[in-house]
Amino acid sequence: MDKKPGTLRKSKALAVLFLALGIFAAALIVMRVCFYRFEYDPKYYPIDYGRFNFFSFFTVQSNLYVCFYLICLGLAFLGKNRAQRIVMNPMVRLSVTTYILVTGAVYCGGIPMGMTPPLYWNEFHPVLLSVVQIVHHMIMPPLVLILFFALPKSERIQAKKLPLIGIYPLVYSLFSIARGAVSDPQFYPYPFYRPEFFWDIFCKNREMTLPAAYLLMLPMLILGIGVFVLIAGVLAAIYNRTIKE
Repeated sequence: MDKKPGTLRKSKALAVLFLALGIFAAALIVMRVCFYRFEYDPKYYPIDYGRFNFFSFFTVQSNLYVCFYLICLGLAFLGKNRAQRIVMNPMVRLSVTTYILVTGAVYCGGIPMGMTPPLYWNEFHPVLLSVVQIVHHMIMPPLVLILFFALPKSERIQAKKLPLIGIYPLVYSLFSIARGAVSDPQFYPYPFYRPEFFWDIFCKNREMTLPAAYLLMLPMLILGIGVFVLIAGVLAAIYNRTIKE
């Protein structure tokens, strides 16, 4: 793959492959929005928030990042220097891999608990939704993980940069919590952003007060961001060990 450490050799075949993958994954998102139909369980989403609210989910945003990464990778195999600098940047590779792994883990972890949408294959709209779920949550995470280690590498990931991986999930979480608190009707992309979520787990026999609920949510939020940094740390440690001194 490489002509010198940390660079990609031109390959039209690989360029076409990764461009096709990136465009296909992005096209699924576009089709999901264009053919939008409200289908959520009213227990969790009783109100139709509109087609563009689809972009509020971290799973969608992380997959958009993957689409960008794959398209850049295809352009890099065509010899585009700017694209090559992006995909060979170890922090870009680490962040896109960490985010999509969390996306895949949350989705697949929810399957046995009945928290993920079932897959249906009986007509166009359910088929579209099922393909989106499989491609974005089951195929992309292992693919990006393989690329993280398989692509050429020359620069080590510095431990002091690992906390940077937590910045985007933190900003996303704070925005989602604040948006849910002030929007009318309220919308939280995930149940654990609701102040009632952790209160019902730890203090369900007590009357909830919002300040106390948010204070209870704070350590859970810090713990969640820590998971991102921890996953990034494990990936970085393995990545650094594969670099030839």
